[in-house]
Amino acid sequence: MGNKISVIPNSKADNMAVSGEFQYRYSTMKKLKVSYSMLSKKISCVVIGMECTPQNLRDVGAGYSNVWACLKHSGASGGSSRRYSRAGEGEQARANRTTIDLEFVDESYHGFQTFCDAMDDLKARACAKYCNEIRIKVMKEVSVQLLAAEHVLSQGKKAERSRRRFTKAAKKVSQQESTAAKKGKDLSGSKSYMKAVASRNSRENIYVKELEVFDQQYEEVMVASQELCSSTTDIFLDCIVGYYREIVTLIDFADTPGCSRFRSHVPEVALHQASGAEFCEKAAGLKYGTKSSPSTEPLNLD
Repeated sequence: MGNKISVIPNSKADNMAVSGEFQYRYSTMKKLKVSYSMLSKKISCVVIGMECTPQNLRDVGAGYSNVWACLKHSGASGGSSRRYSRAGEGEQARANRTTIDLEFVDESYHGFQTFCDAMDDLKARACAKYCNEIRIKVMKEVSVQLLAAEHVLSQGKKAERSRRRFTKAAKKVSQQESTAAKKGKDLSGSKSYMKAVASRNSRENIYVKELEVFDQQYEEVMVASQELCSSTTDIFLDCIVGYYREIVTLIDFADTPGCSRFRSHVPEVALHQASGAEFCEKAAGLKYGTKSSPSTEPLNLD
């Protein structure tokens, strides 16, 4: 079902077949509308998550910066042994450390301030770029198809109303013909019968037109839906990949402690018109004295 055009029946069996085909298509369109609505909401959730990521990462960076600030101004004995361990090296490494490495503490403190500035830059540039691209090239198109599905459903309701009117008028004519046949009456001169026939034919014509419009719109939406899915999938995924690659690049270049630098070296790939945010150069040029603007500020105890 769903692969043939609905036509006006010439028999009761045909009428049932057409009604079944119409109901199938109408039901499919309702499911398509719900699917588009869900898709729009889920993409919106992804975009919101993308927009929250820079601030969330910045908040974590600010938290680390605050801890390093406390160590920097702790007054504890220290030196510059540069002896520090990676997370997970165990109790032995911690037992061998007897003083705070002040040089490392200072570097880490400024490094996480730079990290916070990098997240500000991420929010202002890459986040805005990729989120806007998803909104314009994906969400907008999904909204267009959602409206188109709603329009087809509206036309389907009109066709169904026309079918009911036509069925009612045809039933009235059939009853008059059945009664006349039992009584042996000739209806050729009956004004009420001729009026009923004219009403039936008029409503049949309206039903034909409404059903044809529904079928045409149904086919158009299905074709457009295929085009939408095939074109926007790559755009959406490329934006996601491009955005999170920018995050990886910023983390690699931000001046965080040396043991955490360059944790990933991802090969460059061609993205679908979703590149050029120019964060590598921006992140590499960040200085310690850069002012952080969002509400969550690292402690500055200098």
